[in-house]
Amino acid sequence: MGNAPIPDSKEDTLVQDLHSVFIAVGILTAGLSMLIFAAGSRTFALQIPTRPLTGLAFGTLLFSLGGLYGLERGWPAHTLAWVAMIVYTVLVTVVVHLTGGPMSPTVALYLLLVVGAAFLLGQKGAVGVGLVSAIGYGVVLLLLYWGVIDLVPIWGLSIDATSLGGLLLVNWVTLCVPMMVTSMLAGAVTERLHRSNRELRESERLRQNLTDMLVHDLRNPITSLLGVLDLLGMMLGDHLTETQQQLLSNARHSGHMLITMVSEMLDVSKMEAGKLQLTLEPVHLPTLLQESAAAVAGLAQLEELTLRVEADPQIPAVMCDRQLIGRVVANLLSNAIKHTSEGGVITLRLERRPVEAVISVEDTGSGIPPEFLGRIFEKFTQAEQDARAHRGTGLGLTFCKMAVEAHGGRIWVESELGKGSTFSFALPA
Repeated sequence: MGNAPIPDSKEDTLVQDLHSVFIAVGILTAGLSMLIFAAGSRTFALQIPTRPLTGLAFGTLLFSLGGLYGLERGWPAHTLAWVAMIVYTVLVTVVVHLTGGPMSPTVALYLLLVVGAAFLLGQKGAVGVGLVSAIGYGVVLLLLYWGVIDLVPIWGLSIDATSLGGLLLVNWVTLCVPMMVTSMLAGAVTERLHRSNRELRESERLRQNLTDMLVHDLRNPITSLLGVLDLLGMMLGDHLTETQQQLLSNARHSGHMLITMVSEMLDVSKMEAGKLQLTLEPVHLPTLLQESAAAVAGLAQLEELTLRVEADPQIPAVMCDRQLIGRVVANLLSNAIKHTSEGGVITLRLERRPVEAVISVEDTGSGIPPEFLGRIFEKFTQAEQDARAHRGTGLGLTFCKMAVEAHGGRIWVESELGKGSTFSFALPA
């Protein structure tokens, strides 16, 4: 619903990270496979065995797809990450051999592996993959030195590896020492980042719990306070002076504003936690729009605004949560009334398109500064001049966005400073 939820555990974070790694490796190897296969019959400066490399690339792609399947099936992410890094290390070792062994330009892939292991498994994983890489590369060099396997002459040079014992050792050391240092440093940095991330997540959870508790506990005393104010108005209405009546009216208005703010905060919190369930039913949107306009007609008249509704009553019903979409429309209308000066016009419009129904609220108000348009639906965002003139939580539009997206719809705004704004949202039809 709306914004993607922050992962609640280390396992959830690992699943997301591993999913990204499998997709990245899959895309890379798919592209490499097509490049090698297409270039197989051409002449290049690098004399590489294209068929084995193409097969290896396709194998890597299949393994990555298998990893994605495993994640979808709920296989243990930590175990899958270790298996993936070991398999990728073996595959890289084979690639290094096929592209020239100690002369290969692909040995740098080992460094990429240890950084990826640090990203997924922390310092232990990075050091572990670094050791496996060092052992794998060392085995390739030993087999070359013993003459068990032949050196692939990718540069067109014929070299007898059995006579290069000392140079092979130097080659192994110059790769493995930086690789192990990189694994330890990358692992340490990644663990610090993960630790900071966990602490931030825990702080956010505690803050959210405290906010929910305070907001929930505020509702009852505010409701009681409004009940007492209503009772005072009924019992003492004829005995109050005009000033006292105005003070009582102001107190009731402030109380209703507090209730609205509390409700917005609770609703956004529920939607972020995925606890607000939709009650879908066929809704005749023209009727819903007329009802929403009627609910704010008195306020619009008080502000000397013209409120129009343009909705064809023949438009068929749309499956949605009537109460939730009604509140979205009410929020957008109230927002338009707040920001439209005396004598302005507000138009509530319904348009039926082939696959969606579009509802828009157009006003002739002050408009929204361009720098705020990109983040107007974010929590606690208000244009500075509006924040001073109209106090609020800054959650009304956030609620609208989350409610619409919970229906599989979309919401957007078009505005020109000094000429007004149009807030629109579309629901699947």
